[in-house]
Amino acid sequence: MSAVLSLPLSFFAAAGQQGLAQPLAYNPQQLLLHVKTLASDDFSGREMATRGNVKAREYIIDTLKQLKVAPLNQDYSQFFNHKGAEGANVIAVIPGSEFAQQYIVLSAHFDHIGRQGRVIYNGADDNASGTAALLSIAEQVQKAPLRYSLILLFTDGEEIDLLGARAFIDSHQHLLDKIKFNINLDMIAGDHKTRRLRYISKGMDSLLDEGAFDKWSVLRNTGEVQLKKGFKSGSRNISRGRSVVNNRVRWRAASDHYVFYKAQIPFIYFGVGTHKNYHTGNDDFNGINQEFYLGATASICRQLYLLDSLMVN
Repeated sequence: MSAVLSLPLSFFAAAGQQGLAQPLAYNPQQLLLHVKTLASDDFSGREMATRGNVKAREYIIDTLKQLKVAPLNQDYSQFFNHKGAEGANVIAVIPGSEFAQQYIVLSAHFDHIGRQGRVIYNGADDNASGTAALLSIAEQVQKAPLRYSLILLFTDGEEIDLLGARAFIDSHQHLLDKIKFNINLDMIAGDHKTRRLRYISKGMDSLLDEGAFDKWSVLRNTGEVQLKKGFKSGSRNISRGRSVVNNRVRWRAASDHYVFYKAQIPFIYFGVGTHKNYHTGNDDFNGINQEFYLGATASICRQLYLLDSLMVN
């Protein structure tokens, strides 16, 4: 697998069906390496307030610095406290070419559930996959900026109660009316049986006029992987009370996008749903569907550019 070439801004601004089929500017091998690194035993499952979690945060920050992506605030880290335990988000921004004071928030949580006894829960799909995708999409957007500024939000404490997303919203009230929408990535690699990338959205019709919304409806299914609206209702291994009612998953409340939804910010949530490796010791790099994951990340990146080009200001 070789690195792909960068594209001119005019390609992304066009956002037509032919353009959506063009190669992207990040290195797919590096994308897989990000997942492999973050899901390695060296990070001990990335549970909040552990050394492995801090190591993951430092890895994210180091990568952003290498990409020359600046922090949103004075520092990359946003610290917060939960019952005496310290967590920290990583927040960066890539200025938009036209609407620098209006934002799209691309989010993924980097924490996982740590270890149980001698078993390390590495969380390759949940959610090293989303975290790595943010890093590669940051590389892409740094080379070919969007019209709107892109906030890259790597959240901590999602596995506890969406703590990092809540901390971001609470401490950035001054930005809320400037955030156009949130794209949240949580488990986008699946297992070896995964064939579809699923999504749900809310409020996106308020950002697109009728013609643009129809165009998005057609073009969103022209990427590398098949997109399927909605998630299966099974609740395999999901224990979060907010997310499961009568043994059915409330996918709107299943990850960080829920906090944006509660703040009345439109969102799209991409994921694959649950699978046999979810929250087990088998959710490691060898357990993800690597070919599907590369296609899923590329498709999400194209959706980002497409929506950026179609959105009415």
